[in-house]
Amino acid sequence: MKVGEFLLSNGLISQDQLDEALLLQGDNPDRVIGEILVTMGVFSKEELIMVMELYMVSTGFDLAVIDEWLDQDEIDLIAEKIKK
Repeated sequence: MKVGEFLLSNGLISQDQLDEALLLQGDNPDRVIGEILVTMGVFSKEELIMVMELYMVSTGFDLAVIDEWLDQDEIDLIAEKIKK
């Protein structure tokens, strides 16, 4: 499941927010949905980290392919929380 679909299906964003983020991503294909949602003000970066943690736990996401937008400290924090 894609991140945007996960956020929508769990009520964390609206369809309008997802549509706008996808439209912006179409103009900037190197940007990921999470980064765009932060730029839009939907989430703070800290909230995005929590959302990504929830996404990874819920979907069995492989930590080896985590979003490059998060820095290593944030990735380590998420990985450690998931292991607990």
